[in-house]
Amino acid sequence: MSIPFRRCCYPVPLLLMLLLLLSGCNSGQSQQPLQAGSSRANAQRLLQQSEQQLITARTLHAVVNIQIDGETYQGAVTSEIWRAAPAKSRSQILRSTLSEFPAGELTISNGEKLWIYNPARHIVYTGSIASQSNQGGSALFGSSSSPANQLTLNLIDPIFSQSRASLTSQSITIDGHSATVVHVSSQQSATSGPDYSGDVYLDRSSNLPLKLVLNLQGFAEVTLQLPTLELNRPLADSLFNFTPPANVQVAPLLQASATPTSGTLTLGQAEQLAGYHLLSIPSSQSAYQLEGVDILTTSSGQIFVLHYLKGDQSFSILEGKALANEPLPSGTTLTLRGTTAIYSASSDNPTLAWKEHGLGIRISGDLDEQEALAIANLLT
Repeated sequence: MSIPFRRCCYPVPLLLMLLLLLSGCNSGQSQQPLQAGSSRANAQRLLQQSEQQLITARTLHAVVNIQIDGETYQGAVTSEIWRAAPAKSRSQILRSTLSEFPAGELTISNGEKLWIYNPARHIVYTGSIASQSNQGGSALFGSSSSPANQLTLNLIDPIFSQSRASLTSQSITIDGHSATVVHVSSQQSATSGPDYSGDVYLDRSSNLPLKLVLNLQGFAEVTLQLPTLELNRPLADSLFNFTPPANVQVAPLLQASATPTSGTLTLGQAEQLAGYHLLSIPSSQSAYQLEGVDILTTSSGQIFVLHYLKGDQSFSILEGKALANEPLPSGTTLTLRGTTAIYSASSDNPTLAWKEHGLGIRISGDLDEQEALAIANLLT
């Protein structure tokens, strides 16, 4: 079975990959399961009991280590996650060898507002959460707006609810905890995605997961470890609020379902991914330096964010077909590039917005009206 992989500047778009890999579909070798039919019933019961504890927990605190070992894709990421029901979450990437998940990236939701802070790029994306019913997420790890959360929930959620399961005869100790080993494999009735098989290690005393080892056929072996997993412990409200540090750029997150890629695309790579020309400042304007391009993936499409520096001044140009469907902000009406534009200084992040050739375009940063207009008129 061939799987269509899209690509940015990374070897594999990992989140989409794992979602496809685990959303459906049985092969692979692991610990031998017991043959008795009761083994399957007991294994399913243990998985269901473990999942139920996670679903009904009022709070959750976890440290998650993910190791990916494949022929063409390898790396590791460690994140720390906090969640408070019904909709508060916080996650921070502690260590990473994967460019998609830069160390230090922080994602926080207080249930009404979302912040995604990338300290390496000195930028905070922020926006309101319009509708909880439309937010992807997990009873285990909360908001899927965090890439690390999305990776974790894509790995774990289907294993508990969609796998064939049986107990194995193996006894094992993990980090001092005696573990029950449940062999899992993809459902035979699934129609999409390649096969997976592997083992889930459940703490014998608490029945909570300690470790998962999955062979994702055609991709890699993925090991997920939970050295810390605490349920129903008090969590401070301050964990779920965020004040952007001084001297960082604050950029709008147009929809709370949007998740920015965190690696740096070149302008050429971004245009290849977009399939159309992106307006940018000509390289002949040497005072302006293009730092790189990020992507916001929203429910209505992709928005490309070009990050610029001029001396010690930073600003961003957001553009894309998805932005053309967004209303212009309220503010001062201007004539720009043969169309109507709006300059809005009502927030901490002044914005010049207009629509051109089927694209929505916004220049956002600490710019006054004349500075923003000057930049807009440079774009080609």
